[in-house]
Amino acid sequence: MNEQHNAQSNLPRTRGVLTLLLTIGAAFLVLALAMRVGSGLVALAEPEPADAAPVETATAMPTELPPPPTATAPPRTSTPMPAATMEPTPVPTEPPPTPAPVIPRLVAGAGGVNIRRGPSTGYEKLGFLDPGAGAPVTGRYGDWWRIDYEGEVAYISGDWVIAFDADAVPEVLASELPGPSITQPIFEPAPTWAIDEERWIDVDLSEQRVTAYERQTPVQSYLVSTGLPATPTPVGQFRIWIKLRYDDMAGADYYLEDVPFVMYFWQGFGFHGVWWHANWGHPMSHGCINQPNDMAEWLFNFAEVGTLVNIHE
Repeated sequence: MNEQHNAQSNLPRTRGVLTLLLTIGAAFLVLALAMRVGSGLVALAEPEPADAAPVETATAMPTELPPPPTATAPPRTSTPMPAATMEPTPVPTEPPPTPAPVIPRLVAGAGGVNIRRGPSTGYEKLGFLDPGAGAPVTGRYGDWWRIDYEGEVAYISGDWVIAFDADAVPEVLASELPGPSITQPIFEPAPTWAIDEERWIDVDLSEQRVTAYERQTPVQSYLVSTGLPATPTPVGQFRIWIKLRYDDMAGADYYLEDVPFVMYFWQGFGFHGVWWHANWGHPMSHGCINQPNDMAEWLFNFAEVGTLVNIHE
């Protein structure tokens, strides 16, 4: 009885579950049917596409083009030139000013100075340079400066002037020195006691002897050979007008090369050394004063252009 009662009491519950399941299944079925019907309706609503040529799919171009292919140049036979280097463009600048030329010059001292025709007090005076006055320098001979004086070559003693920028002036050759003046007279020889020169030379023809003096003091004396009777040595007072370390000498019957230590005192007459004889104390020459070479060198260094030569019997 109880079991029957329980079975009857569970029957409505079972029915309710079955009903719920059937309801859910029917709902799913209706939903599926509705979805199928909806998609069919959508397909019927879209127009069918017309036949058309197939559309080519465009290939996307790259945003940056690749560089063009480089043409391969044929090999060169010559050496390729180096790549040019870009140099900065120079900025033009103003040229520096041209310096003023340096002119060698001298200025006379407080006492002024004589201007002479040659580099010695033995040459005649051409003029006078006042104290503080200047002159351009063109050359040098020993202690004398060569200058231009009123368009003429002249000389000034360096003892009485101050020279500027004159270290590079050329040395004056002895061959460039002026000769004795044409108007210069030949003075008579004087006795030794009457001559008052700083340095001078005495030639005694009767004794065939040369004596060098400083004022009144003899400093050297030696035998020489002067002119033969047919070609005598001139007598008088002269001054050395040129000095030559070597000179060629020629006459009617002789020619001598490189005669040493030559000092001409009048025309072609002069002192010099010899190697062709040693007959000292006897006349042997064509008018010159022959000397031993060692004495000729000594006298050459002792005397200067302008040194007085006193020749007597």
